[in-house]
Amino acid sequence: MKLENVKLNLETDLVLNVGYPMGATNAPQCYNKLFEVRNMNKIMLPVEIQKGHLPEFLDACRLLNIRYLCPTMPHKADFIPLLDEVDEVFRLFRSVNAVRFDPDGSSHGVGMDGKGACRAMEQGGVKFEGIHALMYGAGGISGVIGYELSRRGVKKLTIANRSRENAETIAAILRENTPMEVDVISIDPAQLDRAAEDCELFANVTPLGSKGCAYKHEYLGFVDRMPKTASVFDSVINPPKTETILAGEKNGLNTVPGMQMLVSQMDVIFKFLFDVDLRQEDKDACVKHMCQYLGVSL
Repeated sequence: MKLENVKLNLETDLVLNVGYPMGATNAPQCYNKLFEVRNMNKIMLPVEIQKGHLPEFLDACRLLNIRYLCPTMPHKADFIPLLDEVDEVFRLFRSVNAVRFDPDGSSHGVGMDGKGACRAMEQGGVKFEGIHALMYGAGGISGVIGYELSRRGVKKLTIANRSRENAETIAAILRENTPMEVDVISIDPAQLDRAAEDCELFANVTPLGSKGCAYKHEYLGFVDRMPKTASVFDSVINPPKTETILAGEKNGLNTVPGMQMLVSQMDVIFKFLFDVDLRQEDKDACVKHMCQYLGVSL
């Protein structure tokens, strides 16, 4: 990772982006730009920790007084039993992406993917109250996004996934813990077409269509059947205009790209980790920087 405009000294706080393998992680670019514009003496670095070694890693963090961690795959669930405090919602869906050590040594974890995604949709013009939403995917962030959709008033959620078993697991938790009606369908075109007809929101929460991903959506024709008042959201950051977003634009639908989710998460994560309220100009600078870094435009 290339570091620009970063000043290091003995007072610099390390913020570690923890996963395995890390690959081309985008998080440090986003965080370090925000540290720069807010004049915060912190730096995020990517760290590869293999599965099974988190206990030793956390001991090392305490020894070195490293207070801030941002877990990514495959550790979002593995951190949970090792932390002192994790909100019940994040335990249910086994997902944390921000960890903070307080001065008394206690550790606290939260999962901001759901809040970030729904905040991005909200700011992008999505109206949640009483709608039917279609969510594609049943992976690590699907449960917390589904939960946040329910909190915002979504009446019915249909989860489409290649593995019905995985989708049913998420659906069962949502049915038990929210008032939302939850259905599960396959990714069969006919089933997607039927679900889309009264669907006011389609959300892709898979890496399909992302740069470097070997797979693409097998079928997006169902977007043509969505009402003209509907919205399309994609959690994929790069490219900003994914095949999902392009399908929505082609049909004149409201679209919310994944870059907005990335930036919206920063609001809640910076408050949780650092007790810092981001300004709109901070987020605008972050979006501009990330687009330049990725060589794309929104």
